[in-house]
Amino acid sequence: MTASKANPDTACPKCGAAVEYGAHFCGECGTRVEHVAPLLALAPERTPSPVADPVALGNKSYSKARSVDKLVGRTLNGRYLIEKKIGEGGFGAVFKGKQLATGREVALKILHPHNVGDATVVARFRREAEACSKLRDPHTVITYDFDETEDGVLFLAMELLSGKSLQQLQKAEGTFAPLRVLDILDQVGQALGEAHRLGIVHRDMKPENVMIETRNGQDHVKVLDFGIAKILSGDAARGPALTAIGQTVGTLEFMSPEQLRGKALDGRSDIYALGMMTFEMLTGQLPFKNAKSSTEVIEFHLHKQAPAPSQMRDDLKIPAFVDEVVLKMVAKKPEDRHANVEEMRDHIAKVISDADGAVKRKEIMRVAAVVGGLLLVVATAVYFLSR
Repeated sequence: MTASKANPDTACPKCGAAVEYGAHFCGECGTRVEHVAPLLALAPERTPSPVADPVALGNKSYSKARSVDKLVGRTLNGRYLIEKKIGEGGFGAVFKGKQLATGREVALKILHPHNVGDATVVARFRREAEACSKLRDPHTVITYDFDETEDGVLFLAMELLSGKSLQQLQKAEGTFAPLRVLDILDQVGQALGEAHRLGIVHRDMKPENVMIETRNGQDHVKVLDFGIAKILSGDAARGPALTAIGQTVGTLEFMSPEQLRGKALDGRSDIYALGMMTFEMLTGQLPFKNAKSSTEVIEFHLHKQAPAPSQMRDDLKIPAFVDEVVLKMVAKKPEDRHANVEEMRDHIAKVISDADGAVKRKEIMRVAAVVGGLLLVVATAVYFLSR
């Protein structure tokens, strides 16, 4: 549904351009729009799941607790022992735990007490459980269980990972070698490929949501946090949107132009975000490194062409074939990007193969030159000895 220019509630307050329902920024000038009708008002009704009803949760004793830290040592529903806290964010905390029936170590993601009565937060948590329950790819974090205790503790039991986030590795190691970056992209692409085929768009790809473990001396990637994933098929597609007036779903630095404009998304939006992440891996910088405000970041995403990574850091000698892949990923128009992550992975495989072939041809020529030189020396020696 497209807004009319004559309606002041759906027009950009700066330039007057029409703004679609659900958009948070003007597609013409990048101005933030505060008065567009909320997606929640347009979403079809859906019968809520009997699990994680925010009204019921808000009336239970856990919602009155002062801190999630006091859960350490407790057993959830007789199945999971909470051992220690290993991370915390605005929505909840992650604990190391143990599945008592099997002795398996797990990560327990638990909402903060003050969030269990918030319908949007609970919907996001439930969305993550619904999305992850469908995914089986070895490069996606495994979700074992989703449940609620009698006193209102809402939790996800997930695979416990031993690695570090991509963000942590970038801070510790700086820039990555180009071939390592392409390998990471390929593994993330494999995980997203399964999600996209099932109609799930991640919508919040960023370095914090990619974990990297070391297995047999190699990087092994895990994609996590499908909390704001958009499920485009099946029953969940008819669920309420998780956005409202003034809210933007995603992380600004990595959001695609269509995501900023509030348009319908598909897997190509995740490819754009992954392209932005690639700039950081290769150069240690985002392509809008000189932006001084969120408005300038938005302006870049909407209108400005990204520079080639090699132009941003010519000292790193980033190959042209890497530039080729990255610039296609971050094209402004979705139709100018890879059609899907399978095409992106094929592109990566092709440029690596072509580069390997070029290296091999160069090596063959070098060896041929060396052998030719040796033969010339031998021939010359033979000539003088025979005289």
